[in-house]
Amino acid sequence: MKTLLIASLLGASILTVQAGEIKKIESSTIVSEAENEKEALDQKVEVQLYNLSMLKSQFKMAQENIKNSKGNHEEIEKDFDYFHSLLLENAKLDDNKEQTEKSIEKLKKEYARKHKSRATQELKELKALEDNMKKELNAYNRELASLRSKYKKATGDETSPALEKFEQEILAVENMLEDSSKKNVQHAAFYQNRFEKPKNI
Repeated sequence: MKTLLIASLLGASILTVQAGEIKKIESSTIVSEAENEKEALDQKVEVQLYNLSMLKSQFKMAQENIKNSKGNHEEIEKDFDYFHSLLLENAKLDDNKEQTEKSIEKLKKEYARKHKSRATQELKELKALEDNMKKELNAYNRELASLRSKYKKATGDETSPALEKFEQEILAVENMLEDSSKKNVQHAAFYQNRFEKPKNI
């Protein structure tokens, strides 16, 4: 009888220990799965950060390509300087200053027109590029919101150091885009008014 009682107690004790071990394993498995999911999400964020960095570089390169394409303002300015210097040289050999001044004014008008045309075309292309960039950034913001939701589901928290960095990078690119847009407008305005005489107030 005592043997049966001891065996019964031992059995109950073993079952209790086993149940405790099972709970530990289950708890450990849950923690491990959560960590794995968080790690996977962190990796996704890193991929997004890399892609955003590449997008930023490509945007800047595309801007430079537009500004430096054939017929750019620098080329127009060089052409003007060349012909202007020729007129000044001819003026030294010719006493007809009035004719020289007329020729210079005509040259200025011609190159003012070229600058204005180039500025309008360039600004149009740059704005189209900016619009495409805004669409890309909207997609990144949607991805950010999606990742927040996944982080919250996986960890109970909708943010992480990696996610905060991603958000900051998106904001930095948005600020860069806004600043770039303002500078492009100012640049275009300068060349659209190139060679124009200041108005009397």
